[in-house]
Amino acid sequence: MTDSRKIAIYLRLSIEDDALDGKASTEQRESNSISNQRKMLLDYIRNDAELMGQEVAEFCDDGFSGTNMDRPGLQEMLKQVKQSKISCILVKDMSRFARDYIELGDYLNQIFPFMGVRFIAVNDHYDSREHEGSTTPLDTAFQTLLYDLYSKDISVKVKTSFQNKCANGEYVFGQVPFGYAKSEIEKNTVIVNEKEAEIVRHIFSLAEKGMSSTQIAKELIAKQTPTVTQMRHPERKMEREHHTWSNTAVRRILNNRFYLGEIAYGKSVRKSVGSKNGIAVPKEEWKVITDHHEPLVTPEVFALASAYRPEQSTKRKREKHPLTGKIYCGGCGYAINYKPQRNNGKMPNHFWCRKHSLLQIPDCCTYFRADILEEIVLTELYRELMRRGDLIKQRESLEQFQKEEWNRLNKELGNYRMQYRSLQTEKDTLYENYAVKQIEAGEYRSRADGIALQMQELSRKIEETELAFSRLTEEYNQPKQDMKEIIRFSQMEKLTQEAVDVFIKKVIIYRDKRVEIEWNYAFGEE
Repeated sequence: MTDSRKIAIYLRLSIEDDALDGKASTEQRESNSISNQRKMLLDYIRNDAELMGQEVAEFCDDGFSGTNMDRPGLQEMLKQVKQSKISCILVKDMSRFARDYIELGDYLNQIFPFMGVRFIAVNDHYDSREHEGSTTPLDTAFQTLLYDLYSKDISVKVKTSFQNKCANGEYVFGQVPFGYAKSEIEKNTVIVNEKEAEIVRHIFSLAEKGMSSTQIAKELIAKQTPTVTQMRHPERKMEREHHTWSNTAVRRILNNRFYLGEIAYGKSVRKSVGSKNGIAVPKEEWKVITDHHEPLVTPEVFALASAYRPEQSTKRKREKHPLTGKIYCGGCGYAINYKPQRNNGKMPNHFWCRKHSLLQIPDCCTYFRADILEEIVLTELYRELMRRGDLIKQRESLEQFQKEEWNRLNKELGNYRMQYRSLQTEKDTLYENYAVKQIEAGEYRSRADGIALQMQELSRKIEETELAFSRLTEEYNQPKQDMKEIIRFSQMEKLTQEAVDVFIKKVIIYRDKRVEIEWNYAFGEE
């Protein structure tokens, strides 16, 4: 069990701090480095009479922007703040914590004071204890605003730098398309990967002969041609026994103009600085560079294979069945597709195994009427609801015992919290006496350490009791809530998406029309 009420030091470094591709001075880079931040904060703690000797927890985000709060180290620290494990947070400056001045202000003025957390920004000479009971001082508010504006300015420069590199023909994206690799000699350059390129050229040659994407996939499977994943990650163990090519994977290659030596960028724009959500740009506005890298196919071959272009697809938007994504074939283990009725109802709604045509596994379920499957699943769901209802009624005998235990834990938790507040007051008074030199440093340290140990033990007890109290409260209230849900779902006449999502984990159908259902026990968990 980790001790609560620790001191947290938060360290952050991002591309913004490198001032665009390493143009910052040596002094600036060293000042911003993680090791320098760590040394500065630990020195501050060692030289502070109140902070010295306390347990320190480090949280670090190396390579994350400060324009949003979606950072693993920061989120873990804030999680421990909510769990009352952190008493004080130290950062080099406020921009390490956040560059958004509105969000930073919320934490300084509302969240941290409410949680009883002290906040110190060393280089900004800010200590929340000096401003207790008041809002953030004006100079600090202006400084956080400047951090925000600086971040937005840097973001624009980084974006411009990225666009300039793209315009100059540099490949600054992530993974390269199948058939290529990033050069280890020349930075941001794409070269041909001959082993992968051989497969790509073979796919285009088959398409040139008039073979469909499904026929090409069958050909690749028959020759045991390794897939993209198998080529690039041979160390991985495939989740399914039959990890194969699909017509979708083939079409994706045949539709990619990258194999003509072209590269396109500017396909989306960010909604705002720090946002991860992008807005798609119309295709006619994309920026395209021809003769960017060595092509794998000629324009003539690509033109012959381009019958598979997405914009020429006749695929229609089809209705979604509630069981879609939950049904698997008992023969091959792959997900099964749903087809609505067609030919004026002569072919009713049904499920079929799309992998059967590729893998030719005899046990695949090639056809199962949707209405019959719905009736089977609904009947089994009613039985499952009745079974769960009986279990809940059996548990009601435990209600009185749970109620007594709930009252005991609630009273115990209140006593622990009252003792903790009393010790905190005693510790604050002790520090005030030390500050006005009524007691010596040695006596202060000895008594403060004793109080800290008592507070740590109480914190442990509070955490354990809170966890037990929370679990018991959930157990006490769950049966009543579950019974309401069971009654509600028992009255449905048709299988709904909500019922499927709540109760069903997987449905397996077999060629002989057998059906197996795996129930999802997130509801009324066993």
